[in-house]
Amino acid sequence: MKKTILLFLTASLGCWAQQRKFVTTPTLAYNNEKASKAVGIFLRGASIDSYELINNYIYKINMGYGDPVYIVDSYYLKDHLNAGDEYKPSPAAVIESDEYYASPHLYTTVAGLKVRETPSGAPVVVGTLLNGTVVPLDYYPYNPEAWIPVDIDNKKGFIPMKFVGKRPVLSELTTEYQKASTAEEQKKYAERILELGWNSERKENIKALELFADYAQKNNLADVSEISRLQAQVLKKVPEAEPVAQLLRKKHFGFTLNGELEPATGFKLPVLEKHLGKVTKSYTDLDDCGLGDYETNVFFHTAECIGHDLNKTYMLRSMAIKKECGFKIADHLLNEQTTESEFLKLGAGLISYIDVKRNVYGISGDYMAYEFSFHKGLLVKVEILYYC
Repeated sequence: MKKTILLFLTASLGCWAQQRKFVTTPTLAYNNEKASKAVGIFLRGASIDSYELINNYIYKINMGYGDPVYIVDSYYLKDHLNAGDEYKPSPAAVIESDEYYASPHLYTTVAGLKVRETPSGAPVVVGTLLNGTVVPLDYYPYNPEAWIPVDIDNKKGFIPMKFVGKRPVLSELTTEYQKASTAEEQKKYAERILELGWNSERKENIKALELFADYAQKNNLADVSEISRLQAQVLKKVPEAEPVAQLLRKKHFGFTLNGELEPATGFKLPVLEKHLGKVTKSYTDLDDCGLGDYETNVFFHTAECIGHDLNKTYMLRSMAIKKECGFKIADHLLNEQTTESEFLKLGAGLISYIDVKRNVYGISGDYMAYEFSFHKGLLVKVEILYYC
């Protein structure tokens, strides 16, 4: 399953009160104003915000991290980008477009790549990238020991350049896994294969999951092996049509309170207060595409509803699964004891996508998706995401 995580790289972080410039074609960066040594490449679309103009044509660029770099061929620095800009091939083997992604980019090449808070291997980790994650580039440093800035989950951080390169190939990783002679090497390639699968199309993802399940089984990781096999089965049975409407008509799908399925028009407030406590806040978010006319956002401590102002009922759209708060699928009631493996067995043929980074499974409806979140192998939350 191809999931692209989005990352944004900026050529500079500070500001020297200059008008922003844009690089219109791949342009070499040097270590000094005499262009003694090329140290990297600014790629088309890179924005230059923090710079000093030397001799009216040399740009000393503050990267915001590491040493400054210099552009001596300033012809390709413009105030704006235009479709008619002259464009030249990159002066190095930098991927700029391929079948997966269009703008200048490379990919992560290792499993579980930690995004550090600072470009120094500092202990603070702000996120983790799966093998094969797209890394859009503004600037490509030649030094493999350099760090490059990324944004992940609205947090800024840095990753080492030496773990970024051309997109890994699943078949090549599989060959390396089969050739591996030590447990450490097998583990390394098995994890890379698994993560690359999550960043690939469904057929590749299934292959990766099945291989990882075999690896886990051979290494006495029975629970891990079972989850991987069940995830592969789910992906094999992703429904072409959305099954939710039929289940709803049969009253076999939806939130439950003390085993009672949510009525088609929603619960009355006393029922919600009995199980969820008092309303903590309510308002009308005009930008919320899940709201219709005369509807309100209503929040409880562990749930969110859409309140119908006219008929005074409330439709659950998000709820923590615990105690008497649950969810019904077919003849099964899900609760806080529902395991991930149980859900996968039940959800095969219903689950339409898997977000492994968030440990979430989605079941799509006509204009919404129900997302089931797991933590430590147990169901903890169900919420509805509306398509805008």
